[in-house]
Amino acid sequence: MALTTGSPPNNSGAGEAAGRPAVPSAPRVVHRRTFLGSRRRQIVAGVIIVGAVAFLLFQGLGNATEYFKTADQAVADRAALGTRQFRIEGTVANDVRRVGNETSFSIVANHVSVPVIDTKEPPQLFKPGIPVVLEGHWAAQGPVFDSDLVMVKHSASYAAAHPDRLKSQIPSTTVAGGGS
Repeated sequence: MALTTGSPPNNSGAGEAAGRPAVPSAPRVVHRRTFLGSRRRQIVAGVIIVGAVAFLLFQGLGNATEYFKTADQAVADRAALGTRQFRIEGTVANDVRRVGNETSFSIVANHVSVPVIDTKEPPQLFKPGIPVVLEGHWAAQGPVFDSDLVMVKHSASYAAAHPDRLKSQIPSTTVAGGGS
């Protein structure tokens, strides 16, 4: 028994052979791209990620190893430091002046004095003769350190560990004097 269709067979050869109905072609396989595409892209992405992590670790560890520069170190490295943010340590000199919202004073370390201007209220323990760590940057013009934060070092353990940093020092070199 033969099956017939309502239309005569197409003898044009385009899809049927020997009177049989045309078999539909296999569905086209659609390949979905993976998340990053090719293997090469995955390798490049991996290298970029590893490089970024290594850079961040290097920067973080480099900054963590040096908590602050002493006043004399900061003066010596002033050109390299430029106007970027850093911490500086020294003992507050006897020249503290408060005018309006600004406190101006000097810090001394290893006989080098650095003039400082702080625009925030200094901490309650801030006074001459106290070791401090300041966070800020060198002013764009002049030899002044612009402080954003004053941290007072007031523990007895600091005094015992660093007695040479706390003795009264008469500056023989100042930043304004241009070096030693």
